[in-house]
Amino acid sequence: MSFKKALTVYRKELLELFRDRRTLFTTIILPLILYPLIFVGYSALMTRQTGVLEQKGAIIAVVDSADDASSRIIVSHLDKIDHFKPPEIKDQIQQQYDDKFIDGIVTIRDTTLTSGINGYQISVQFDRATDKGRMIIDKLRRAFASAEKEVLSGMLQERGVSDKLLDAMIVKEIDTSTRQKKMGMVLGMILPYLMIVLLVTSAAVVAADLVAGEKERKTLETLLVSAVARNEIVLGKYLTIITFAFLNVVINLFSLFFSMKYMLSMSGIQTEGVKIPLEGFGILLLAMIPLATLFAAILLSISTFSRHMKEARSYEQPLLMVTIMLAMISFFPAIEMNKLLALVPVINISLLFKAVMINEYQLSHLLLTIGSTVVYDILAIWMTIRLFNSEGVLFRVDDDTSIKNIRKEKRSLFNPFYGLVYFTLSLLVWFYLGMLLQSGKDKLEGLVQSQLLLILLPVLLIIRILKLKANEVLRFKLPKANQLLLLPFIAIPAMLIVAYLMQSINMVFPISQKYIESMQALMNISANPWILLLTLALLPGICEEVLFRGWLMRFYESSGKVIAVVCTALFFAVFHLDPVRLLPTFLLGLLLGYLTIRSGSIISSMISHTINNGFAVLVASFEGAWIIRSLFGASGQIHHWMMPPVVLIFIIALLMFHKATANKELKCVE
Repeated sequence: MSFKKALTVYRKELLELFRDRRTLFTTIILPLILYPLIFVGYSALMTRQTGVLEQKGAIIAVVDSADDASSRIIVSHLDKIDHFKPPEIKDQIQQQYDDKFIDGIVTIRDTTLTSGINGYQISVQFDRATDKGRMIIDKLRRAFASAEKEVLSGMLQERGVSDKLLDAMIVKEIDTSTRQKKMGMVLGMILPYLMIVLLVTSAAVVAADLVAGEKERKTLETLLVSAVARNEIVLGKYLTIITFAFLNVVINLFSLFFSMKYMLSMSGIQTEGVKIPLEGFGILLLAMIPLATLFAAILLSISTFSRHMKEARSYEQPLLMVTIMLAMISFFPAIEMNKLLALVPVINISLLFKAVMINEYQLSHLLLTIGSTVVYDILAIWMTIRLFNSEGVLFRVDDDTSIKNIRKEKRSLFNPFYGLVYFTLSLLVWFYLGMLLQSGKDKLEGLVQSQLLLILLPVLLIIRILKLKANEVLRFKLPKANQLLLLPFIAIPAMLIVAYLMQSINMVFPISQKYIESMQALMNISANPWILLLTLALLPGICEEVLFRGWLMRFYESSGKVIAVVCTALFFAVFHLDPVRLLPTFLLGLLLGYLTIRSGSIISSMISHTINNGFAVLVASFEGAWIIRSLFGASGQIHHWMMPPVVLIFIIALLMFHKATANKELKCVE
């Protein structure tokens, strides 16, 4: 690959984009105009409306049922509140409040406290959902505090005690944070969200035009027949997206910073001593580069796959929604960066930004964030190159996706798009209805209903409606005896390896005790072990394998065996809705997919899945047995010395299975 040719494509794409007036206006000119208008207008409006609300005041009715000297002191403090007025009509106070003629009611009653001392019970009716309601309660609290001190002072003097006793404890707050750190805290919440969203939206505008737009304009063919290789074209377009994305982010931040600084100065907030943390921004720029390249690769893949810009926009919307939701993590309190979150794209950048802004970040978190994002980036770039080199993807034509055509041409059903749609619908049904069925008192009954009605039944119904051959589609074929004999020697070691992996993950990324207790409670359901094996091992082993290795795998087998196995394993992991077990479940999904494809039979994965779940049920049911204690110890942890022989058995059994299934081929459904 010639980098010089890639730069030629890069310069060509940049020149075309800068010639486009719409792109130039939305990327450079609009941000410089928009933010000052928004912030200046917002600042003026906020200042004006705060004054209007203050001057408008409120109508507050005070009902003094006690009517003594102390209660009159309380009333006098309430009367001193600025812009608070009593109602003109003194009768039917509650009705006036219900009809919105008055804004609040203060009721004062005398009462005897638990200590035997006479006191007062004050109730306040107000509407906290309104700005006026919140203003009312804030002013009333200050008035009550000053009134309480005066009333207590009088009570103490009546008993011959000095009122100086009220000042026995003086609290002095010493804030050790600087203005810079306070500003960093605010910026750490807002800027990560803005930067990530701006990065994605600006990259999406350019990416959709570079490939999908050229398909519409019929100019992509000219580039493809030139002396430039396809990998060089991908690199040139890839660099163009990154350049425009960063350019847009920098211009937006420049305009945003000065607009915000102007708004703060107009509002009277001191900004002296507050400066741009250049070192922090340098660190964040370093972390943002792999994120920008990741989104550039994903968006370029979407644009390459799409037939036209309209289709590209429809695919970009879900990506944007997910990105926005992940970026909003910076607004949540009490969520701090850790080694596990450093591996989650978008979330890691958002939390790292927050930590850097207050100068409380760790180098290990920074390295994990950059390293993990680079890995995702490499995978996304590989996918982009693969798509761009595929003639079938690059020059896709509109397909007839009607149900009538699917029944006529059954092969049109099994494509990746329909597979993704079916999985998404299954996941939504499982989340809403499955959780509802399993939330009752009898969790086992709910689990059985969920597996049969939500996982197995829809697949069988669709096969029946479309008149497909169930045995062929789902690969219902009994493997040979030598293959069946090897399955326990594959499944049990695999389960132990995955359990050891979870144990190792817990050492590096500690799992919460609450999560561990919830998983133990699930496995320790008081029922006959045979019933547990049936409901927690055999039933999921059949139903889930029919869905994933039987049905969903058919949608991706046309893309290759590896893609089919990886996609269904990923779906399998996500379907369990458990981030803690995502990686172990994904690895088990890879193994089950391999067994299905290699043997040509779903029975292999069903048996392995059942053995895996069944072994876990037996360990939980007979944890006191000597053999279980010898394997896992008193603490329930797998002994380190066990892993070498377990891994050796797993590898030998897998190699023997691979040899025994040498002539099996995965066949597409015709």
